[in-house]
Amino acid sequence: MATTSIWSIKNNLKQSINYIINPEKTLNEDYGKDTYNCLELSLNKDCNFKNEKTHYVSCLNCSETDPYKDMKFTKERYFKTDGILAFHAYQSFKEGEVTADVAHEIGVKFAEEMFKDYEVVVATHQNTNHIHNHFIINSVSFKTGKKYNNNRTNLAKLRQISDSLCEEYGLSVLDEDISYKNTYKHKVIDNDYYKVLKDDLDSVISYSVTLKQVMDRMKLLGYKTYSRNDIITIYRDNCDKVRIEKAFGNDYSKDSINDRLYHSRQIAFKPMPHKSIFQEYLSKTNNHHKGIYGLYLYYCYLLGVFPKKYPKQYLSYSIRQEIKKLDLFSKQTEFMVNNKIETIEDLDNFAKSNYEEYQNLMGKRENLWKQYHRSKTEEKQTEILAEINDIQPKIKELRKIENYCKEIRKRSESIQYNLNNFDKDLQKEKDNSRF
Repeated sequence: MATTSIWSIKNNLKQSINYIINPEKTLNEDYGKDTYNCLELSLNKDCNFKNEKTHYVSCLNCSETDPYKDMKFTKERYFKTDGILAFHAYQSFKEGEVTADVAHEIGVKFAEEMFKDYEVVVATHQNTNHIHNHFIINSVSFKTGKKYNNNRTNLAKLRQISDSLCEEYGLSVLDEDISYKNTYKHKVIDNDYYKVLKDDLDSVISYSVTLKQVMDRMKLLGYKTYSRNDIITIYRDNCDKVRIEKAFGNDYSKDSINDRLYHSRQIAFKPMPHKSIFQEYLSKTNNHHKGIYGLYLYYCYLLGVFPKKYPKQYLSYSIRQEIKKLDLFSKQTEFMVNNKIETIEDLDNFAKSNYEEYQNLMGKRENLWKQYHRSKTEEKQTEILAEINDIQPKIKELRKIENYCKEIRKRSESIQYNLNNFDKDLQKEKDNSRF
């Protein structure tokens, strides 16, 4: 079980780094024993040994000798030296459940997944009964120059990654917190990367026979996969590592997927009448094969020897993303036509009335939940839940329309801006072509 927390550092960044890398708290007491001596003798003398050999300290995306200097340089490079300087995160394990080696390994993997675009110092402390990890994260990304946003979504992601890694290593996790679970759930629902991955996984499972086939076919689609302690992880390079059971629910556990694959092998296919089988074959040839050869062709058909009419095509991730965008544009266009939206004014008026209806239903649902918690009989609670379930699809539809309106307006403004500047851009091109 690992508890996590994170808070901002607004001054004394160097002092915070020095606190977590304190040698008295991070010392590796096993260093210098026979196992390490043998390891050093067996390797080249020029090998650069990691800090965690002597101390459980690792630096990601920054120098191990002076991480503060690198973090300061990043801030100066992007002119973001004020405000929040860094974040201090904390990950504490259950007493006696983990060794310092494993705790530090989990901490490094946690930092790589959670803060991959930031400079991070990871230190494992052993000075209390609970072994725990400290993280100092630069507030400015060394890749993009953007500041880290410590919002609810990232807090849920922080908890989810920590819990997932603990499960992978066979450690206990905290009981699910409804608020955290719902926040992470919405992150998954609204993220195209997760949607495409889930669609690909469902598609691959539908025509696979074994779990190994599923993993191999996901690799053909450009994903990387691995499994530890029956936790399956699938991801793309430079994207989130997705523990599919944690992200998509119990239907994506190793046992559930194996169960789905087993039942798919038990599907009873209805035999095709002999006439239709030969009609399918004879439609492509003028010869009418009968007797033993005709029976041979019939068995070939049943065994799938004949090539498929439309072999499965593997589209790249980028193309599938563009297809999803095209589908979204089509739905938005259909929405505008059905509601006779022709101008920005029409769109704004429709969005306003839609938002008012959305707010009314949200208020009604909130009142129903209050009545539900106040009600004393199970019969009354069931009645109220039925009303809430009736409202929920309407709220979802109104929220979808609200997003349509926002996206259409934003895209319209961009197109209008380009049109307004078209003549200027054209004139610039003509001017440049003269030289």
